[in-house]
Amino acid sequence: MPVSIPETHLDLAERPIYAVFTTISPQGYPENTIVWFSWDGEYILVNTVEGRRKINNVHRNPHVALAVLDPENPFRWMDVRGEVVEIVKDENYAHIDALARRYTGKDRYYGGLAPAELEGKENRQILKIAPRRVLVYPQ
Repeated sequence: MPVSIPETHLDLAERPIYAVFTTISPQGYPENTIVWFSWDGEYILVNTVEGRRKINNVHRNPHVALAVLDPENPFRWMDVRGEVVEIVKDENYAHIDALARRYTGKDRYYGGLAPAELEGKENRQILKIAPRRVLVYPQ
């Protein structure tokens, strides 16, 4: 059962803040990637492309972490530790387009940020992360 993000830090999941997403490499080392993400009230959602390093890492080891730092106060943050419980296809690029709107104000990811010719060529996936432990500062 996923745990929730405390009310005191819920804004960090609801605002367009970049996060550091950590997966585990084949050699067992942490690997960090800066990502866009969303929160559906129960799961953290990270969008990626099939074949990229982070999704390959998750296929081997579903344990991940996501660190979010408040850009207005670097002494306020949350660290979500959990596991990818499901990987789902981003149908019609709905999730990546929603993230593009949230983070940049552009309506579409392909043709708005990424080259339009990549649309239909990339197999976008959503990593559905169940938080197992959420650490926040200040408490």
